[in-house]
Amino acid sequence: MYIIDFHTHPFADESRNVCFYPNIVSADNFKAYIKAAGIDRICGSVIYKTEDFEEIKRLNREALSLRELWGDFYIPGIHIHPCYAEESVKETELMAEKGVKLIGELVPYYNGWHFLYDEALREIYRAAERAEMVISIHTDDKTDMDGLERAVREFKNLKFAAAHPHQKTHYYRHTEMLKKYDNYYLDLSGTGLFRFGMLKTLVNNVGSEKILFGTDFPITNPKMYVEAVLFENLKEGDPMSFS
Repeated sequence: MYIIDFHTHPFADESRNVCFYPNIVSADNFKAYIKAAGIDRICGSVIYKTEDFEEIKRLNREALSLRELWGDFYIPGIHIHPCYAEESVKETELMAEKGVKLIGELVPYYNGWHFLYDEALREIYRAAERAEMVISIHTDDKTDMDGLERAVREFKNLKFAAAHPHQKTHYYRHTEMLKKYDNYYLDLSGTGLFRFGMLKTLVNNVGSEKILFGTDFPITNPKMYVEAVLFENLKEGDPMSFS
């Protein structure tokens, strides 16, 4: 069984460590914890609360430095910001030249923005679509889901991965969007998977091809997510099951 974790937040600088408790996860043991959970490869962005685009660029370069350190173990995600549309387009194009294929996880409230569809974001989405990138976006009960759906509907050739199934109302919105849009995906990180039967119900309703395994480590315990998926008794060989 080969497991790819679509949703993590690695770091090289301790100030970017999002583990809730101090002196547990470090830059030195991050990879070891992931491996101990049975996970073979990770994706994700370095995150930090800032509205400064120069700082956002530093987060992106920290992600690239981790790719250099870890090689194929890590697929880096980068950040953009709609208040800096022109700069974000340039950053997207530059990172695409460096082989980056993932934007996000974007956490808008962390960086001082909230809407998921406006003229600035349309320019950034176009650049991401040209570069054939995937956009991972944090979702919760405060998310601009109407804006997200508008973007998914308009940019049919751009893949969007929503992070977190969340609770029932939000989960059902994800389910409907998974049914409606070929370019919409859902990762299992964060809130939702601890509700027993959620995953099996989701697979029964929409299939498994657009469900991504994710943990949100080091915010969450990655082994719990691995075991939670296995305990739902999905059929052997299901493509969602980590391949």
